[in-house]
Amino acid sequence: MYVASYAKQWNDGHKKSQQNKKLTSVHRLKSVTLTMPKETPLVLLICGADIPVTPPAPPMVYCGELPDQIHDCLKTPALVDNEITSKCVGKSNRCDTYTCVFREAGWLVDGTVDKKKLVQHFDQYGVDHPAWAEVARQFKATCLERDLPAQGLYLNCPAYDIMWCVLTASIRSAQPSQWAATEACTYPRQYAAACPFCPSECFASAIPSGSCNACISLPRTT
Repeated sequence: MYVASYAKQWNDGHKKSQQNKKLTSVHRLKSVTLTMPKETPLVLLICGADIPVTPPAPPMVYCGELPDQIHDCLKTPALVDNEITSKCVGKSNRCDTYTCVFREAGWLVDGTVDKKKLVQHFDQYGVDHPAWAEVARQFKATCLERDLPAQGLYLNCPAYDIMWCVLTASIRSAQPSQWAATEACTYPRQYAAACPFCPSECFASAIPSGSCNACISLPRTT
């Protein structure tokens, strides 16, 4: 009986001792957790990758006539020798001028464009001007592999259509390094990247907007 009573007392005392230890541990934990030096700063780290960044809006570009300075910004080598073009000065319109150039260069026979000769000319152009060889390939792929629709106001004028197509391809296919890095060329570069290329005749007041095939869609700004 005494042994049982002593055992019970020992058990009760042991339980209380364990409870006191647990309470002491909790109190110590709370004390350590809640007690912070006043001078300790609270630092909140935010990863920059988690912050959404809105990209800048692209600049508005006025899409009107082809900027005159675009040719100076690119310095594209001449496609036709001056000896040939000088024979076609003074024609009444650009269709007649380009038709004369094609005839003098041997690219037009009986009113039909000799595309084989044009391909040979573009190939030689790429050899003579290695930096523009890729542009010359674009001439062939874009302007000679299919019959072009009228590019301006002139109907049945393939010489004009091809020359306008070549002009467009030379600008669109130019590499960034081929553009002059001047402030004056900022707008021409933006124009080249954003706008349809339309012959100046398409902007005459008597011509309905968008009537030229070269500029089927003509938002004035983009």
